[in-house]
Amino acid sequence: MTRTGTAVPVKLAPGGKAWVKPTFVQVRGEADGYCESGAAPSSYPTMVIGLPGAGAHQVALTDGVFAEYDDKVTVTAVSAAKPS
Repeated sequence: MTRTGTAVPVKLAPGGKAWVKPTFVQVRGEADGYCESGAAPSSYPTMVIGLPGAGAHQVALTDGVFAEYDDKVTVTAVSAAKPS
């Protein structure tokens, strides 16, 4: 894990929501897909994101799997505002 920037607390009202935006290099093509580099793609049915003080939260796509090829996922800082 590589951290950038300074961590700051995000305060939420009870029942409030916080957001992160994961980014990864998706495989190309349909179905089996392929990697531009020639590497073998990896597919995962879910992703678990851990948040300090809030535990781990499992997310899944409603229409498929996470398919990437460089074994690297970047995530924005936690925010009280939904990312675009």
